[in-house]
Amino acid sequence: MSKIGSSETENLKVGIVGGSIAGCAAAVELSRAGFDVTLFERSGNELKDRGAGIGVPPSVVETFISRDLVDHDIPYFRLDKMSRIWRSADEPYHGYVAWDQPAQLGVLNWGGLYNNLRARVPDAIYRPNHNVVALQQTNPQQVEVILANGATHKFDLVVCADGYTSLGRSTLFPDVTVDYAGYVLWRGFIMEREIGKPKPLDDGVRCLGYPGGHGIFYFVPGPDGSIEPGERLVNWGMYITIPETEIADFLTDKQGIKRTGSLSPGSMPTATQRSLKDQARERIPDYYADIVEKSPDTFVYSIYDCQVPAYRIGRICLAGDAGAFARPHSAAGALKGINDSVTLADALKCHSSVGEALAKWDSERTATNNGLVQFGNQLGLALVQQIPDWSKMNPVSMEEWFSGIVTIATEYLPATP
Repeated sequence: MSKIGSSETENLKVGIVGGSIAGCAAAVELSRAGFDVTLFERSGNELKDRGAGIGVPPSVVETFISRDLVDHDIPYFRLDKMSRIWRSADEPYHGYVAWDQPAQLGVLNWGGLYNNLRARVPDAIYRPNHNVVALQQTNPQQVEVILANGATHKFDLVVCADGYTSLGRSTLFPDVTVDYAGYVLWRGFIMEREIGKPKPLDDGVRCLGYPGGHGIFYFVPGPDGSIEPGERLVNWGMYITIPETEIADFLTDKQGIKRTGSLSPGSMPTATQRSLKDQARERIPDYYADIVEKSPDTFVYSIYDCQVPAYRIGRICLAGDAGAFARPHSAAGALKGINDSVTLADALKCHSSVGEALAKWDSERTATNNGLVQFGNQLGLALVQQIPDWSKMNPVSMEEWFSGIVTIATEYLPATP
């Protein structure tokens, strides 16, 4: 494998569409590799932190640090189990712990991760308020990026990191659909000091089962990065079944506007939030229902999944959720975005031919990321669509049930011995 040396790679001009986690990671990696990079972000200078918490396998955090994508002392928590819990008549407050499932998860504050990445993208290459509306591959070695204001820019390579509604994906694969999974993720967060007793959450991820879904509760570093008791954030989410025939009405905001895909913090109608909190009170142990009740400005987004036949055609590539889009159960969002960017930069540095580099990268990323989609689908089947009553189970029967549905092992949820 030859290193960079030809004019084809030495002078590569790269355009990146999208400035979130995957886009910023690609911009950092490719600019450090010596390429001429321009990043187009349709929103203003800084993206709003709506994620609160994000979970990835610990090796991904180590990759962040080793490649100087984040500070070496970025605050995060390393967790080694997911406690599967069910509200029962005997345990209405904390719930019955059916299984402490082995897991490997590093949890960070989304804003902390994004701010670390954004700080490493030179301002000179980051173009906010630049909305890309079309891509045209004008010849085998060139792509034209067309902006909403009519301006055009030509690149040797374009990386689309523009999320699950990706223009890049629809350009390359117009027949590929993003499919609604039949349920949503309702999310919220609250400062630890507001909840009283933190003890259950000090013991790792709490996964609360109930008919038609499950919820997850865990600590992440606070908004200022603090990991001190009392200054941490409680991050939570509840998966709730909403039939496709009802999703448009469910995603109607305070102004009566039917939104697509999500309701952002502060936009959910009071009646919708009240109904969801009442459902939580009935479904999950009281300790966690109290946390939900106290959480302000909750938000929600639909769960989708999508597999792609490839990660590039010609000189247009996909990265992050613009490619294969996996359900959040898989803890794959940031993982895919970072790994897509790191491996693309490495492939381009290690090959003298752009075509050879992209072909190798494409084959590996397509197989890996479509596999993560399948993993997320299996988790959705086990934890939402076919979830049993855990209060009637023990660790042995829980493990048999889980391994009978979820056959794909990952670093995050490794196969049990």
